[in-house]
Amino acid sequence: MTSLNTDNKLTLGIDVGGSLLKVVLEENNSSDNIQHPLLTFVRNIASQNNGKIPSGWKCSVARIPEDASDTNSTILRALVLPTADIDLLIDKVKDQLCATARVIQIAATGGGALNYKEKLELGLCVKLVVAKELDAVAAGLLVDIGTTSEEQMLVCNIGTGVSLVSVDKQGKIERVSGSGIGGATFWGLAKRLTNFKSFDQAVIAAKKNGILGKADTLVEDIYGRETSKEIGLAPDLVAGFLGKLDADNLTDADVSAALLRMFVSNIGQLAVFQARLLKVETVWFTGGFVQSVEDSKEDSENSAPAIVRQAITEAVSFWSAKGIAAKFPNNAALLGAIGAIHAASATDFVMRK
Repeated sequence: MTSLNTDNKLTLGIDVGGSLLKVVLEENNSSDNIQHPLLTFVRNIASQNNGKIPSGWKCSVARIPEDASDTNSTILRALVLPTADIDLLIDKVKDQLCATARVIQIAATGGGALNYKEKLELGLCVKLVVAKELDAVAAGLLVDIGTTSEEQMLVCNIGTGVSLVSVDKQGKIERVSGSGIGGATFWGLAKRLTNFKSFDQAVIAAKKNGILGKADTLVEDIYGRETSKEIGLAPDLVAGFLGKLDADNLTDADVSAALLRMFVSNIGQLAVFQARLLKVETVWFTGGFVQSVEDSKEDSENSAPAIVRQAITEAVSFWSAKGIAAKFPNNAALLGAIGAIHAASATDFVMRK
């Protein structure tokens, strides 16, 4: 029978989402050099972000903090693949498995962590320690920005829906608000109302070719431009999102631009109101909606994630009268996997042989 190694420190985390599976191996000079086929596979493939990896898979190597020396930094080796490719991942790791491989504990989070628990444990020769998703995201943020929760923080995680999470000075994590109007809402409406085939395509077209106001009912549409000014309202202020959706001259880019503005306005308003309740001056935005797994600092300002981040920044600035700042971590799309390692490590758990 395969034996269980219950002494290993958690160094690998997975975030099993509905679309993507994110794997992060966290190591530094003080890490125990645990030998296991899964860890070896991630170490090897993380440096091969080229044609040698399966189509649709992405790999990266990052350092936290970015400006630290080799001896003082943590290395994050990341692998992202479609969740539908779990069987392919298992097959590739199995090629390196041997009969004497020991079961190691790895951290897991995400909606699919429990759904795929048995398959992953049997296929990868591991035991999953599951962390709550929001706990993992908050813990991942603290690791990413290199701080502890000495001051209260507000995190706005945008995925299928939206969750607003408070992290207090003692590190207590609490979901304080949220919304069902999330990333799935934007993309669902975009698919229904336009001919765009991808999220990135819809967002980039909105920025490049969309004309704001063509699909929305503006204040000037109701009062006229001059009267709007007389009553103290900006003529181009939105009175009703998508109020002119039946206009004849709308393009797909116009509709996408209106959808994006409606979405980020709603998110910005929620975030600002919650920040005021908690008396914080910064909101951290996380989740796949604000950073794709391919995104990096070198990406163009016209990339879809960069466009989304700019739109959110403007919405928060508008609703707070520039009193609250929107900030974004470097590894927003990987926070769940990174944080699972720390959220699971911080809990007491018992593993049975």
